[in-house]
Amino acid sequence: VPINSYSWLYEPEVISLIISGEDDMPEARLMRSETEKMIAGVCGGIAAYLSIDTVFVRLAFLLLFFASGIGLLLYVALMLIMPSESSLDLPSSKIVQDNIDRFGDDLGQSVKRARSHPQGRTLAAGLLILLGVFLLIDNLSFLSSGVFWALALIGAGLFMIVRRSRS
Repeated sequence: VPINSYSWLYEPEVISLIISGEDDMPEARLMRSETEKMIAGVCGGIAAYLSIDTVFVRLAFLLLFFASGIGLLLYVALMLIMPSESSLDLPSSKIVQDNIDRFGDDLGQSVKRARSHPQGRTLAAGLLILLGVFLLIDNLSFLSSGVFWALALIGAGLFMIVRRSRS
């Protein structure tokens, strides 16, 4: 059989599969993960849907955040519209309403987890420094108020690290 031959398309099994529209693969649903989550499970849900590691999705959101700021907006939008694993059977309007109601709880729980982490303050300080450096590089003009906020964030991060090392 030549490589470019499409005769396999005319096999009875293939024809019945095409006509019925059925396949052996289960239908994948995009939903927020309740196990792989740092804030609301958005990255864990996307990673499960795409069958990739959650770290890659989180890095993509961070890159989108630092590149244009759209990463944060996109995360919050997905956090509000994506169903969680436990609310898949609800209608869309109920899913969004439940997500809005749980928005503060999800953020509060992620802050509690970060605070209880042994390196939580150090990680927060490092993120403040990185954000400050990013803003500083973005606003190299000393006439801009962005430089002030960049230096303030860097200072806050350094203060947190120094304070942590003393205690």
